[in-house]
Amino acid sequence: MASKGEIVDGARGGRVEFGTVTSADPASIAAGAVGTVALTITGVDTTDLVFLNPRALADGLVMVDATVTADDTVTVSLLNTTAGAVDDAASDYDYCLFKRAD
Repeated sequence: MASKGEIVDGARGGRVEFGTVTSADPASIAAGAVGTVALTITGVDTTDLVFLNPRALADGLVMVDATVTADDTVTVSLLNTTAGAVDDAASDYDYCLFKRAD
């Protein structure tokens, strides 16, 4: 579930949206591997730019990328830097979305 707000730039026609995706739960990630979790952000499209910040990650996990992979979907890549598998709990992600002017 996402909650969001919006700032409109009337001079340039673009806008910035911000909000939170709640309870995103990545699968277990093997030692030294990269895992992904898909987040639903309604209204995002592949021409948008997204900045994302997890509120918490398990020790040893590092967010390496957040990419708009399809309409309404942002895929987050997480690197496991530990010597064992990590199964992170569900957590919230805050985002800032830059939409281009039409």
